[in-house]
Amino acid sequence: MSQKQKDIQSEIVDFEVITQEEYQNQQADRVAKVVFDGEENAEKTGNLITQFVASYEQHKHEMPLNEWLTAEFRKHPTIWQDEAEIESTSREVIASVQDANTAKESLYAHLDKGKSRESWIAKKIEDGAAVAGVTQVGFYAKNLDQALSDANLNAFNAIFNKKEDVFGDWEASANPHMHGFIAEVDVANQFNLNATASQSGVSAEVLGVTSLNSADLVIHDAAGQVLQHVQVKSYADVNQAVNNIRSHGYQSGTTLLVHENQVERLQREFPNLNVTSKLEAGGVSSDMPSYEKLKELQRDAQTREESRQYKWNDVNRINIAKGIGKQALLGAGIAAGMQGTRILSRRIWNKMTGKKNPPVSEDLKEFFESSVKSAKHVGVQVAVSGAVVVAVKSGWVGKLLKGTPAGKIAEAVYVGMENARILYKFAKGEVSGAEAVDAMGNVTCSAVGGLMGASAGMTEGAALGLTFGPVGAVIGGFVGGIVGGMAGSKIGDAVYAGGKALVKTAVSVVKTLFTGVKEAAKAVARILNPFKWFA
Repeated sequence: MSQKQKDIQSEIVDFEVITQEEYQNQQADRVAKVVFDGEENAEKTGNLITQFVASYEQHKHEMPLNEWLTAEFRKHPTIWQDEAEIESTSREVIASVQDANTAKESLYAHLDKGKSRESWIAKKIEDGAAVAGVTQVGFYAKNLDQALSDANLNAFNAIFNKKEDVFGDWEASANPHMHGFIAEVDVANQFNLNATASQSGVSAEVLGVTSLNSADLVIHDAAGQVLQHVQVKSYADVNQAVNNIRSHGYQSGTTLLVHENQVERLQREFPNLNVTSKLEAGGVSSDMPSYEKLKELQRDAQTREESRQYKWNDVNRINIAKGIGKQALLGAGIAAGMQGTRILSRRIWNKMTGKKNPPVSEDLKEFFESSVKSAKHVGVQVAVSGAVVVAVKSGWVGKLLKGTPAGKIAEAVYVGMENARILYKFAKGEVSGAEAVDAMGNVTCSAVGGLMGASAGMTEGAALGLTFGPVGAVIGGFVGGIVGGMAGSKIGDAVYAGGKALVKTAVSVVKTLFTGVKEAAKAVARILNPFKWFA
């Protein structure tokens, strides 16, 4: 690799670098390798999309959408556990696409009245909280989104080890006592989320030290002083817990966090220790999970390679709405600036079609020619989403989306198709660059609104991460390029050209969301650089 290539991968500092053909082709290569594990899988995914759309167009007048999608899923019998999973996945995909389109209609009706995007998001959050049974939306701290991100990262790190190979993949630890480590991280995560939401200065820290009698975690005050040393004990049998604690001889006053049904016995056995099932300090608390719940999380980690995801909950809707609004524009900036994904989809489309002139999908052509406000193309969006769900479950989209619910995949596809239509409008001169990126922000917000709709309730940080983040944008960008080609060469070329021309606007949008020239430059370097996304 040349020094110039290394420099490009290390840092993006300006528009000229991002628009270099060499850089964009490297971006496409990186996406193909990391996301699809090679262009062969990307081609399989593209072919599957064409098959699903062709089948949908053939049967749409004779079969209800749910019946057709279920039948299409049955053509891939090895990826499903049973018939019930096929039917539930079909319902989930359709509901997700319908919810996003319904939310889009609602958002544009709101905007057409001269109201703001943020006020619409706030109302959707409030509605979602009501659906989830949350009777009161609580206090919000501006760093809650970071606290959620930290919590999810901590949960991941507690159960996964990095493989010692050139690919740097991750694998779940086989430790039979993993539930104990999960307990420490979960209690600390819950405590810190509650502290952030209540704007308290206290915090919990997992020490990760295994020396004799060392604390499992400590509680700090706002000044960093230690308030409590905490031992976390998770045993199914209280007699085992008694024997373990006696063997250590902990210092008097040590907090002993145990399962609720063991508190009374352990308080009698160890009156000099602060035995409790609730970690409390500075008006903040978190509960010790049950032994059964911890073992369930361990099984999820070791058999399904899944870590716990922490939820958006009890936060002020206006402040969260502003945060989501900013993240939506960042997501739009990522999608607009990701020309490498469109290069990859163009490569794959050319491989798929060769010198042939494939038949044009009339449904997709109609989709691209319709207004960006239109929500009348649920069927073909479901068809494309169904194909990508099968591709993910078949292992053609690598490990980054492994275990992702079908509905979340459908939302990423929805965003990609909607954004491709906006690129087409931009290429035709129907909208300006700034209007195109703003419309992409509306697409992201409508997807989030769908997540918070009646079929979803309050959502998880991970779901929003897929909608906003680079992985979702990669999937969406790839899908957008493929369906553009399926709508005809004129539309496919316009989507590609529109994306290439919109990169400069994407850089400008990302910069405006950060204060200071240096911070803005670093944001562009981080957010629009795929070599940093998957590092």
